[in-house]
Parts: sequence; C-alpha cells; structure tokens
Amino acid sequence: MRIRADVFPAVLTIAEPGSLEDINELLPRGGAPKGSRKLDRCRIIATEEKIMVVVDDPSGPKLIFSENITFYSKEEKVHRVITESGKMIAFRKDENCGCGSRLRSWSPYGSILMSQTDGE
Repeated sequence: MRIRADVFPAVLTIAEPGSLEDINELLPRGGAPKGSRKLDRCRIIATEEKIMVVVDDPSGPKLIFSENITFYSKEEKVHRVITESGKMIAFRKDENCGCGSRLRSWSPYGSILMSQTDGE
C-alpha cells in the first residue's frame, strides 16, 4: 500500500457530490459551497486506494472518515481528492503545531505483533 500523503496537523474542506463543477475551486480554507464541512487539527492519510481522516478524541485517535479514492491530485501544498461516492476533499498542512495530540503516533495499520522463533 503506497502512501500518497500523510499530513498532520491538517485542515480540510469536504464538499458534497455535485456541489462544484471543478474540484480545483475547493480550498482547505476560505469559502466553500453550501453543505460543506470544515475540519482542522486532524490527520489525513491518503493511499493509492483510500483516504482516512482521524481526529483526537478524549478516548484516543478516532477514525471519522474513510472512503476509496477515484481521483487524487496535489498542486503546490493543496491535495484534492474525489471519493467513490463523489465527495470532494481539499486538504493541506495546517499552520498550528498540533502539540499535545496523540495523532502523530497513531498507526492506521494496527499493531504489529513481534514473534520469536525457537533457537534463533
């Protein structure tokens, strides 16, 4: 699984399917179409197949969005994604430091168990 982007802290805007004719109009900060959602202080991981959005929750890192990707581009610092359901996402690294967050050490791959072999 090749990682296209792993951004923390990140700021994003997610727009509903069909709310824009051109995804390049969608910006992580600033104006957005009606019904869009904005989020900051999150971690975004985009692989070749999937995008995952994780936030810091009192109980620890929490995956709040995960969907397969049909389109991905990066222009300068802005990443843009269209998901299989047609949602449009624009994200970039946030200027704040994300200090005190547990998101930096969160792994989307779960824990890797170490095994020991006999005599080796």
